[in-house]
Amino acid sequence: MLVSDLSFASTSNCTQYSTSAIYIASTGLVCLQQVKVIDQSSIQLYEASLQWLGSDNPNQFSLVHADLDTTPEQLGTPSFSAENGMLAIPKVDIPRQFGTERYSVNLTLAPNSDSYLFNLDSISVYINPDHVPRVTWKPYGMLNSNERRAVDALGMSLPYARLSDAIYDFDNTAVDQWDLIDKISRDSGMQAGVYQHRETFELALAFRGTETCDFPCSLDETKEYLRDLATDTALTFGFDDAQFKHALNYGKDIVNRFPNRSITLTGHSLGGGLAQAVGAVLGLKTFAFNSAPVPDDFFDDNPVSLPESALNELIHVLADIHDPVSNTDETGKFYINSKHAAPLIQFDFDLKEITPNRLAELDKLRFNRHGITKFFENASNLMTIYANGW
Repeated sequence: MLVSDLSFASTSNCTQYSTSAIYIASTGLVCLQQVKVIDQSSIQLYEASLQWLGSDNPNQFSLVHADLDTTPEQLGTPSFSAENGMLAIPKVDIPRQFGTERYSVNLTLAPNSDSYLFNLDSISVYINPDHVPRVTWKPYGMLNSNERRAVDALGMSLPYARLSDAIYDFDNTAVDQWDLIDKISRDSGMQAGVYQHRETFELALAFRGTETCDFPCSLDETKEYLRDLATDTALTFGFDDAQFKHALNYGKDIVNRFPNRSITLTGHSLGGGLAQAVGAVLGLKTFAFNSAPVPDDFFDDNPVSLPESALNELIHVLADIHDPVSNTDETGKFYINSKHAAPLIQFDFDLKEITPNRLAELDKLRFNRHGITKFFENASNLMTIYANGW
């Protein structure tokens, strides 16, 4: 039999997992909760684990543990054939930060192997039979590279989406693990605040977006709305507005006041446009949500030194495909001489599509999809689906 006279190794890391097969990237351990060993006379179930032999032997795994398993056979259990030495694993999970990759793997027992050495024979993406396009989200393991990048960016963005929402009210002085430590209000209407993470001391500079109010508006609310409306109007024709100048000055001030700190910029709507503009010029990581674009003349006056490839790694412009503010830059029917600082990353939360290969028609844009609260709710629900193993 495969496991006779085997010297077992400690595999305590496997006990915390219940999935049938999982690869732990941090340790190189493959945990098989159950494997069916088939020879000419019998079938026996085992619990087993394999150890990846590292980059020097990237296609080799060694059997390090096997124990008899007396539980009933599970659906989709990996199987080993003593006749041909093939170990077939129909589905092996590889947990990542924001989801789980899944592959179908075949390994072959190396000839004359006294140490139960296996060679990787084939590997392919596991095709989930439960996935129905436009009915269910595409499983994380089936995402292509652009879709994976979009989902990972969305996962990274969630804390900053919360701050982009919170900054609309300066009374939100504590948000999750973040504390408001600085704020500014300029006569142009530019308003922003700096949040500090209590444990990492990372800073998040959040720009407030277009102010709205429920009628009747107070005098102060009306003033803020009119200032932001003026900026939005300037954006329509591609003209730089004082809010962009004031936002850049504040960004430079924060960088100078907090040297050697990790600083991330964020904002929603007009605030997203301000965040994009400042992030591109200062070379800072940025998350912008349902964002207005940046007028061309801002970049004419404040050139970006980073190459486009580097900028695309720093600036993440995330949007609902039905959002009229971010999407109208793509349709070219509203903003003139304005653009996003990096490619727009869109999600269709209705049809459950990531980076759809189409633009929303103008009549499909809906202002009720523009708000940051709704975007955060939809994004959180999607990331929960992936976190739960879909």
